Amino acid sequence: MKRDKLFVFLIVVVVGLTLLRLLVAGTVELLPEEAYYWTYSKHPALGYFDHPPMVAWMVHAGTLLLGDTERGVRIINMLLWIGSCALLWQTARIWFDVRVASGAALLFSALPIFVGIGFIVTPDGPLVFFWTLTLYAISLALHTGRNAAWLLAGVAFGGALLSKYYALLLAPSLLLFLLFSTRYRRWLSRPQPWLALGIALVVFSPVVIWNAQHQWASFAFQSSRASGVKGNALELAGMFWLVQLGILTPPLFVLMVMAAARAVQRGWRQREDRWNFVAAFSLPLFLLFAIASFKADVHLNWTAPSFLSLTLGGAAVWLEGTDDPDPRQARRWGVAAWLSGLLCAVVLVAAHVNVLFGRPESLAYSRVGGWRELAAQVDSAKVELSRRSGHKAFVLGVDKYNIAAELGFYLRNPGDSVNLYALGERGLGYRFWTDLERFEGRPAVVVVFNPSEGTLQELRAHFDRIDEPLPMRINAPARRWHSVYLVCCDGYHAKPRALTEASKGL
Repeated sequence: MKRDKLFVFLIVVVVGLTLLRLLVAGTVELLPEEAYYWTYSKHPALGYFDHPPMVAWMVHAGTLLLGDTERGVRIINMLLWIGSCALLWQTARIWFDVRVASGAALLFSALPIFVGIGFIVTPDGPLVFFWTLTLYAISLALHTGRNAAWLLAGVAFGGALLSKYYALLLAPSLLLFLLFSTRYRRWLSRPQPWLALGIALVVFSPVVIWNAQHQWASFAFQSSRASGVKGNALELAGMFWLVQLGILTPPLFVLMVMAAARAVQRGWRQREDRWNFVAAFSLPLFLLFAIASFKADVHLNWTAPSFLSLTLGGAAVWLEGTDDPDPRQARRWGVAAWLSGLLCAVVLVAAHVNVLFGRPESLAYSRVGGWRELAAQVDSAKVELSRRSGHKAFVLGVDKYNIAAELGFYLRNPGDSVNLYALGERGLGYRFWTDLERFEGRPAVVVVFNPSEGTLQELRAHFDRIDEPLPMRINAPARRWHSVYLVCCDGYHAKPRALTEASKGL
C-alpha cells in the first residue's frame, strides 16, 4: 500500500471509529467504573483514594460541555484518543518516516486494547494521551535540542503521573534510552532532562499534597495491590499471557513480539537509536507486569502504554515485510496484514454489539445495563419512604461501588448515594467524600444483589427498623434479568447499635 493510500486509510478508520463511538456513547449506559469516576468529578479534590485526579478533571470538563449525560462523561476521553493517535503518528515520523507513522497509527487504531481505552472512561485514557505526548516531546527535544520541547516533556510527564502512578516508569525508560545511545547520551550531563523531571514533579504535587493530608492513603493502597500471592503463580502468569493475546489479537501479538525482538537486537545490541527508543519505552513496563503476574492479578489494561512505542517497531517490521524483494514473501505479509485487519474489525464490531445488545450472553458483562430502570424503581421507593417517614431518604448500595455510583448518576444525586462505607466498611473513595453524620436518623432505600442473613444483620445494627427485602427484576441488554433487592429502612445510625434478642427481628 502506497504512502498516500495508507494515510487515507488511517483517516477513514479514525473518522469511522469516532462516529461509531459518538453514536454508541449516548446509547450505552455507563459502566459502573465510569459512573464511579463521574462521582469523583462531583467531589473535586487534589487526589482520590484509588487514582490520581486526571480522570475526574477529564469527566468534569466533558460534563461542563454536554451535561451529566453518558456522552458528556465520555466525550473528552474520545477526543484524547484522537489526540493520542495524532501524537503517535508524529512520534513515528520523527524516528522513522511518514509511511511507518501511518502504519503505527493504524496499529494503534486497530488494537482492541486501545479501541476499548478510547471509549470506556478510565484513567487509562488520559494516561495513554499524556504518555504519548511525553514520547513525542522527548523525541522532539532529542532531535531539535529545543528547550521548549524539554519543558513540554516535563509537563506531559506530570500529566501522565496525574493519570496513573505507574507512569513513573517513563523516567527510567528515558534513562535506559540515553544509556544505550551513543549519540544522545550527552543529555545526561545537561540540565534540560533534569529540569523536565522537576517540572513533572511540580505538576504531580497536588497528589502528594492530597496524600499528605490523608495519611498517604492512596500511595499505601496502590503499593498494597501488588503485594501477596493471590493464587497459583503459574496460573496467574499463564492468565497474564492469555490476556495479552486477547487484548492484541494473536497475529498482532506475534507482530509485537517480533518488534520487541528487533528492538533489542538493533536498538540495544547494534545501538540504532530509533529501535532503542522502541525498546526503552516499552520493555521495562511490560517486563515489570510480566514479573508481577507471578504474584498478583495484573489487569488487562495495565500493560497498554508499553505497546505505544512498540507500534512504531511493529509498523516498521510489517512494512519491511510488504516491501520484501521476494514477491512471495511480500504477498504473504500483505495477506497477513489484511487478515489481521479483518480480525480486528470483527473483534471491534463484536465488542460494540456485546455492549449494545449483550450478545452473546456468555461474554456479556453482568453489570452492563438496567441501571436506568433500577434507578426509576429506587426513586419511586425513595418518594414513598420519604412520605412515610417524614424525612428525606438516601440510597445505600451494598457492594464495592457499582450500585452507589450508578444510582448516584441516574438519580443525579451522588451526595445522597453511598456504598458499604455506611455499614462500617472502608468504602474506597466514598469514605473521603461522604459525611455519614448527614444521614443520621434518615431512612434509606438499600439496594443489594444478595440479601444474605449477614447483610440483614448489618442493616439491623445500623437502622432502627428494616422491611422485608423486596425482589426487583431488572431487564438487562442481554435479555437476562438482574436480580436485585430493595430493603426499605428507617432511622440510620452511623455507629452500629448493640443488638438485643428483641431487636433482631425484622
